[in-house]
Amino acid sequence: MLVHVASQCDFANNGANTFRTLNPNKESPSGDLMLYHFSKFEKREDILDIFDRISNIIFCFAKSNYNLLKNRSHDVAYDIHKIPYFGKKTSFTCGDKYERGTCEFIEFLTCSIVEEGRRFIIDVIPIHPAFDLSMLMDRSLTKVRQKIKINHVFCDRGFNRVKIFKVLKNHCVKFLMPMVRNPSVKSAFDEAEFSKSKVFNNFKVGGEKVNLIIVYAEDGVKHAFVCNFEVEEEKAQALYSLYSKRWGIETGYRNLDHDFRPRTTTRNYNIRLFYFLFSCCLYNLWVLVNICVGLTVHGRIKEKPIITAKLFAILLYMVKLDYST
Repeated sequence: MLVHVASQCDFANNGANTFRTLNPNKESPSGDLMLYHFSKFEKREDILDIFDRISNIIFCFAKSNYNLLKNRSHDVAYDIHKIPYFGKKTSFTCGDKYERGTCEFIEFLTCSIVEEGRRFIIDVIPIHPAFDLSMLMDRSLTKVRQKIKINHVFCDRGFNRVKIFKVLKNHCVKFLMPMVRNPSVKSAFDEAEFSKSKVFNNFKVGGEKVNLIIVYAEDGVKHAFVCNFEVEEEKAQALYSLYSKRWGIETGYRNLDHDFRPRTTTRNYNIRLFYFLFSCCLYNLWVLVNICVGLTVHGRIKEKPIITAKLFAILLYMVKLDYST
């Protein structure tokens, strides 16, 4: 039932009604009954533990059967995924700039592999307005490094914080992100005015040393990146190609929002958390199925999904029917 509701991006009550219409001979719960049982979750830790255990099953299957995620290092991206919230403000909503009709959001720190065909969501941590983002990053990196080997970590400008630089360096991972134009960075732009690219090693940001790279894009606009690995000035243009991998996490979010996320207006945070993590589990399973089909049929992992998200939901439901009979 919940797979149907999620695949239709519907609410519990309407999704339950359409499910019964499509399957008149099958017993199915009402939307109210579903929400009643979901509301029995008392601890957020229990919901997060369910997600971790299901994710570990998916990752272990990929590792043991296809040696995926096992031997090679992977590029990952961190992002803050924001779900618009339109109800009365509560303790779990985070205020942010006006976007999509609201200034209130339910936010999650997420980490995903950003390589085509392998875009698993590796970790999800709920964000509370009082939480320190660097602390959450530290906790997440500890978990992620137990699951995969990290090659690069990509972040957006929202992670331009000295504490986060320290966390990334303490975990000995290579990171790359655009840099906000603060006064010291603007001075570096002036110094690089007549250069196609310029590298400032050991550039201090709030007392923390990073490498600042000023580089022209093909459209003639200069951009600034910060990283903690060596970059040769004559090869600095390659940073655009390297950082472009980060857009893989945006592609994953589009699939998550358009194909796997049930909708709700409830103020019960645990239900909202369960819904989002359920969507992530469905998404990861969809990625794994496409890997299995690609390797079985074509002998390699295809860059584009062979099985669409909508078809996957139908197949998953058919497997459930076959299993129950």
